[in-house]
Amino acid sequence: MADAEHATTAAVSVAPRPQGVDPKAARRTFASSVVGTTIEFYDFTLFGLASVLVFAPQFFPPENALAAQLGALATFAVGFMVRPIGGVIAGHWGDRVGRKPVLITSFLTMGLVTFAIAFLPTYETIGVAAPIILVVLRVLQGLAAGAEWGGAALMAVEHAGTGKRGLYGSAPSFGTTLGSLLSTSVMVIVSRANPEAFATFGWRIAFGLSAILVVIGLFIRRRVSETPAFEQAVKSQRQRVPFLALLRYHPLALLRGLSWILISAALGYSISPYSVGWAVEHHGLNRDFLLITTMVGLVFMLVCQTAASRLLDGARRRTVLIASLAFTTVVAALFFPLVATGAPVVIVVAYCLGYAGVGILQVANGSVLADEFPANVAYTGVSLSYNFAYALAGLLPLISVSLIAATGSIAGHVVILVAIALLAFPVALRTPRAGASVSERPVLKPELGQMATDK
Repeated sequence: MADAEHATTAAVSVAPRPQGVDPKAARRTFASSVVGTTIEFYDFTLFGLASVLVFAPQFFPPENALAAQLGALATFAVGFMVRPIGGVIAGHWGDRVGRKPVLITSFLTMGLVTFAIAFLPTYETIGVAAPIILVVLRVLQGLAAGAEWGGAALMAVEHAGTGKRGLYGSAPSFGTTLGSLLSTSVMVIVSRANPEAFATFGWRIAFGLSAILVVIGLFIRRRVSETPAFEQAVKSQRQRVPFLALLRYHPLALLRGLSWILISAALGYSISPYSVGWAVEHHGLNRDFLLITTMVGLVFMLVCQTAASRLLDGARRRTVLIASLAFTTVVAALFFPLVATGAPVVIVVAYCLGYAGVGILQVANGSVLADEFPANVAYTGVSLSYNFAYALAGLLPLISVSLIAATGSIAGHVVILVAIALLAFPVALRTPRAGASVSERPVLKPELGQMATDK
């Protein structure tokens, strides 16, 4: 009996919370995560806006407008399809080599690809090669985006001290919001500066500006140190193939992470870029008005995120998550019907409520996912959960166009959104107390042939 207990104890290794957290390094990492994700998601969201506003006539055969629109949205969706692959690749090296070098690589890839899109010839110029090259560049964007968010979230959470994991884990959510706000603002400026030229070359200016952002972001990201949690995990529990270890020992954690992320991803991309194109095409609303309304909604989203991030480390964390989900579920059901009214004030309210619902869930994403996985597979687990959810969400606009073509109604899209929201409730109901995480719990080492405890 004693031998059995000794064997069991030997097979279990506890990954302790990192000691000696440097507050200055933590604040620098928080800022780096915000700035890095801001710039990366400026690039990624910019492509989404262009896909519903200008890519169809620019890069696809003009004879069939519906086919061109579907082609542009399919290209947009391709970026989401490859994001899980980017997450697996980045997770492998991020869990073996370190978070920092992977994040620098992903950042440079995203910036250079976005800059290249600014100079891509149109279908009229090079024919079918134009959409092919556009798809290739979108694939590279998707791979880079798949590497970014999980690493940025882990860098922030793993540098955080006790009682601040929720706050620091919100860093990437601020970056994604700021990136979306920045890309939308730039599109508004270039479209209003010369409306006639916007569809031909004005949009290219927005993509070309990514070169400036890359230089700024690279300078900031290079100054960040590696995380203490990763350094401890490398010493005690480095995995040869983190992806395989994740699938074998933490499959339920992976499913929980996916179901939690899916609603903020689906609602977020339903609001922008999809609802902008839908409202222009089906309800005759003004494009510039919708872009400006999107900016207003994103600013309101930042305010809501700031307030929500301060509640994630409190004693009532679980209540906050459940209430946030309930609010977002209602918003998901009402957003499109409110926009369909065509009343400007109602539309502004709809966008503000929609972005509020997305934002209050997004700030919890980092800490919720980081709490699901031990440090030696955390980059892989967080990235795969997040990016697979966004891959599924990226299909929703394409599905919606098909549903509307078949039924003439947006109702199918709304039903899907509400169903996705309901899937996240079990995750909120079982969330751990503030400050607790999987990194404090026993994890059986895969190399010893034991089954790891899935929390």
